[in-house]
Amino acid sequence: MPRLVDHEERRRSIIETTWRLIAEEGIDNTSMRDIARECGYAAPGVLSYYFPNKDALLLAAYQLICQRTDERIAAAAQGRRGLGALRRMCLEIIPANPLTVVEGRVAVAFWQRAQTEAGLRTVGRNTLLAWRSLMLGYLAQAEYDGESPAHSDPEAVVDELLNIMIGLHITSMLDPEETSGSRQRHLLERALGRLGLE
Repeated sequence: MPRLVDHEERRRSIIETTWRLIAEEGIDNTSMRDIARECGYAAPGVLSYYFPNKDALLLAAYQLICQRTDERIAAAAQGRRGLGALRRMCLEIIPANPLTVVEGRVAVAFWQRAQTEAGLRTVGRNTLLAWRSLMLGYLAQAEYDGESPAHSDPEAVVDELLNIMIGLHITSMLDPEETSGSRQRHLLERALGRLGLE
């Protein structure tokens, strides 16, 4: 009896292999042939069953990174509100552990490519907008609960936090020794304190 193939699992496996190769070799140095070989396929044509071309695979890979980050945020913030939820969310976004370091390196590669590819740019923008909305909600809860002072411009507070976290993706890629996970967490806590979100 032929073995049943879990196509969704195989699709995720292809995407995760793509992440690893992009993190190691860069997005432009990773070909469909390289990905197929790493997945154990003799020819890249096998990948076309799941992804018609490299652009489609890259878009799916970026979507899955954003989805998994959102899932981690939801799990980390479950049962929390206000500053507790906001802090947990921020800690899930920064690339401060082995898994998020790989995802962060891949995300940076996608951001560069998104300058000229509308699909990638849309995924990134929608993710940022969703994070921004969630953070504004947590900040409003913190003010309502008396955990933090009322801010005259809460959107600026959230935008500053987002830009700090995105900046940590860049600096941790360029200088991983100086921007270690513990250093990133320290800088994030300083930012939260400076913004009155202790």
